[in-house]
Amino acid sequence: MSRSPPQIHAGGEPTENGMKQEEEEEEGADEEDLDDELDASQLERFIRDRRRAKSLPAYPALLNGPHGAEEGRKRVKFADSMGLSLARVKHFSSLEEPQIPSKVLSRHRSFPLEQQDLLSSLCHSFAAGLRADLPELRDTERRVQRHRVCLERLAATQLDVRGHVRVLSGCAGKEVGVRYTFNGWLSHMDAQAVPVAANEPGLVGERFAFTVYIPPLADPGSAVHLAVYLKCEEGEFWDNNEGQNYTVRYRCVPGHAPFVSAAFHAT
Repeated sequence: MSRSPPQIHAGGEPTENGMKQEEEEEEGADEEDLDDELDASQLERFIRDRRRAKSLPAYPALLNGPHGAEEGRKRVKFADSMGLSLARVKHFSSLEEPQIPSKVLSRHRSFPLEQQDLLSSLCHSFAAGLRADLPELRDTERRVQRHRVCLERLAATQLDVRGHVRVLSGCAGKEVGVRYTFNGWLSHMDAQAVPVAANEPGLVGERFAFTVYIPPLADPGSAVHLAVYLKCEEGEFWDNNEGQNYTVRYRCVPGHAPFVSAAFHAT
């Protein structure tokens, strides 16, 4: 750094004021150099801090102490650095039975039995079945000629009710089906019947078949009411058992066969 020459009087020696001015200029230059060094160090520290992300400490008050920054800093250790595995894999096989803790089993046994469980336990010695409450279907030819449609056959299986419908031939644009209800005609549904090939000689009319699926968990005493119909261009014709409807009831009868849940036994 260039310095101004001291002021010299005629005698050739520097004066006292000139010496003081020179010292002040040297002190000012030293302070400027120190400020430049501080600015450079602060800039370097700022750049280094920007590269390394820091999170807010959990207890900022600890940083106010002399060793707060060192004591409040968190240290992270990885499992592999301590000889442990980073992941644990459990393989399950469908051939192995699950190991249920005894606490879970004891808690499950302490629950009271539900109503459905009580009903299942009660019916272990009973056989569930469907019984058709209808007269023997006879004189099919006479009934089909009288009503143009009649129920010819009805059978109950474990999960459904199936039947045959006989209709009079010669009806154009006919639609044959069955209307049924599970709640005493509060609501009803229709199921369409499909034609069945008949190889019987002299068969009067045409034969159709239908299937009505029964709810698997019907209550004892519940019933299915149904009636068959024929819709054609000439009108709408019904066979409803002379106004009484055809009925299939669910029942429990004593037997030695084991109870099958959610299913019916044919009668």
